[in-house]
Amino acid sequence: MMLRRLVGLLTGTSSSAPDDVRRQVANVPARPAQMPPPRMPFEKAFKLADGIEGMMSTFSMELMDSLLSFQEALGIAGPVLEFGVYKGRSAALISAHVLPEERFILVDVHKYISDETLQSMFRIPEFTLGSSEDFASSATAVELHRKVRFMHVDSSHAYRTTLAEMRLAEQLLADGGILCLDDFANLHYSQVLPAVYKFLYTEKHDLCVFLVTNAKAYLCRSAYFDAYAGFVLDGLQDEMRARGNAETMLARTDADVDYRAFYLRPRSPGEAGDRYGPELYGSHYAAP
Repeated sequence: MMLRRLVGLLTGTSSSAPDDVRRQVANVPARPAQMPPPRMPFEKAFKLADGIEGMMSTFSMELMDSLLSFQEALGIAGPVLEFGVYKGRSAALISAHVLPEERFILVDVHKYISDETLQSMFRIPEFTLGSSEDFASSATAVELHRKVRFMHVDSSHAYRTTLAEMRLAEQLLADGGILCLDDFANLHYSQVLPAVYKFLYTEKHDLCVFLVTNAKAYLCRSAYFDAYAGFVLDGLQDEMRARGNAETMLARTDADVDYRAFYLRPRSPGEAGDRYGPELYGSHYAAP
């Protein structure tokens, strides 16, 4: 019972949610009636990112580009931060969404990325050499408190590091910010899952998962769950189609107060429709 009450606070579902959470809900911008075109055509962003060595798939690029475009449609702005840069494949895709007045910060323990690649991005980033733990104790982290609108984490995936990165995200993420965790469902890094859920269900915060894929998890502040999950439910697959991917499957087989995230994956051969098991789980697709 205590755990349920705690999770209710964290997901914004409890009637006894703190006043600051209720105020955030009241301040969530309305979803636009029609998605405006992205700041940068996806084809152009994809071409730059796809030419850089790395593991980020086309599916993940289509999805991240869609979510960043929706965030921009909500009018959410602020610094953008990435831990674990490697040669810059994901950073290049993200750079297409960073405005000149927004800080774009890349952090890695080694400088694998070339200066040429840094200069080729749509928004030239600041590169910081060091770990996420080093960054957490830096003056820059203090400056970014509750301001970061998009934070992509693809660093060591060690258990303690992931736990520390979750705590850092709680400190840095803006009200309408998105936290993206790489290799969330990659069981070569199975320690990521317990680290994330240890944080989510035992520590004080207001983050919640709104979407998972075979590669990544996307989290937001609880006040923004309905906004982002509503987009996943009603608009994300259309945005994926607009980026050339008409073969996606959305799943949610439970919508418990403690956990309501969606799962998006490529459609399997022979599958029909856009939603998994509507005859069994149709009620879970009725609302965010």
